Amino acid sequence: MKTRLCSFVLLLAILFGLSRPTPCSAATVQEVIKKLSALAPAQRKKALEDGARQEGQFVFYTSVSVQDNPRIMAAFEKAFPYVKTDVYRGTPRSAFLKAATEARAGRHAVDIVGTAPVEMWQLKQAKLSTGYSSPELQAMPKGSYDPEGYWAAFEVTPIVVAFQTKLLRGADIPNNYQDLLNPKYKGKMNLGTEEYDWFSVMLDSMGQDKGLAYMRALAKQDLHLPGPSSRMRVQLMLAGESAIALAARARRVTDFKEQGAPIDFRIFDPYAGEPNSLAMMARAPHPHAAILFTDYLLSQEGQVMLADIPRLSIRKGVKQKGRLQDLFVKDFTFVNPASYGANTKQLIDQFNQIFGIRS
Repeated sequence: MKTRLCSFVLLLAILFGLSRPTPCSAATVQEVIKKLSALAPAQRKKALEDGARQEGQFVFYTSVSVQDNPRIMAAFEKAFPYVKTDVYRGTPRSAFLKAATEARAGRHAVDIVGTAPVEMWQLKQAKLSTGYSSPELQAMPKGSYDPEGYWAAFEVTPIVVAFQTKLLRGADIPNNYQDLLNPKYKGKMNLGTEEYDWFSVMLDSMGQDKGLAYMRALAKQDLHLPGPSSRMRVQLMLAGESAIALAARARRVTDFKEQGAPIDFRIFDPYAGEPNSLAMMARAPHPHAAILFTDYLLSQEGQVMLADIPRLSIRKGVKQKGRLQDLFVKDFTFVNPASYGANTKQLIDQFNQIFGIRS
């Protein structure tokens, strides 16, 4: 009877053009996680790989770049050739909306969503994701994953203070965030108009009252606010529009530095890092394969693969390529989905009000 039902479901899927139909398996992802947690490492590995081999595929919605995502998938398929990957690549918002829209329609196609902090929080709040704490998290830095397992960062975008080396030298280079309030920097700094992640980390680290007081003082420094793009702000700084780019994306800064541009950077405390994280879907149709992929991407092998692309992997002890290793001299204060995601509107309103940005 069950065989007939499965065949009927598969036939409907083909007739109505549904991609990757849900396998006819009684085991939910929560049941698979519970079963695996009771096994010794060797038994767990075998059970996970056997289950993934039977499922044969998993579906991933992600905001990882169209250039790099195929390389990540190819590396996973090389390691586990019996599992094929089906990927939707979009913005953080579109990846979340696709998962949410399909769930509302009763179609649970996606196994894992890999994207930004706010979307991690929204997936949890909408009860679309479930808790999964990979054994690989033991080697991940503090603050990079949810204690309940609803998200786990696999890479990071570091945020630094960049400066134009022809305009700032020696004693004129700031050493910490407090230095930026010095009158000599007035009118010489730029800031993005949507730096909410950085703003969230600063308030969490300094405390709401002190953090907001600092931001109001910083706003009195006549900041240039040319737009949301960090790359554009850094380019404007290199052209002499300002001497300092606040909340600059470090990867772009190191790229310019390696190309010989007159640019350098400083890492201040708190050292903000925007994580890109994985969330396991509560109705994942291919639970074994999804868990296998999560464990792989967080493992030593997976993290070295990311660093080789190169992307900024975060597992302890993984060496980054070239100057990118310079971005790991201090511990990150990761953007916290539970803090930023739960207070997004308030944070945006505060940021816009303080820096005079019209929403």
